[in-house]
Amino acid sequence: MEIESSKLTTCDVARDGEVIRLDFVDVAGNSVSLRLPFEQAGALAMTLPGLLTRALTARYGDESARYVFPLGEWLLEGVAGGRALIVTLKTTDRFEVSFAAPLDMCRSLASDLSRESAIVAAMAPARTN
Repeated sequence: MEIESSKLTTCDVARDGEVIRLDFVDVAGNSVSLRLPFEQAGALAMTLPGLLTRALTARYGDESARYVFPLGEWLLEGVAGGRALIVTLKTTDRFEVSFAAPLDMCRSLASDLSRESAIVAAMAPARTN
């Protein structure tokens, strides 16, 4: 059975956290509800960003196209044992994703961000007042 969505209406989580529900209206105007077990919802969340990037590539014929999210906020949290950090990235419209990042990777990321920001700052045109 194939369902073509025209609008996502609501989303919810079962009281026990085992099921995620997505409610849609299909192109015929019918209400449709998709219930996903927790593990399948996680697999869907991991799959969608890559599919969106592939769709952009197909739309525009540009292999460098990326579906990007505007970063609004980030949060770092320590993990028991001190061997990793939880890095949470949040968009301005409430999408968020968290990563378990080993400390060595965090140090490497910090170094890369520092280096790249210096390069971008050096390329910025001079401003006069």
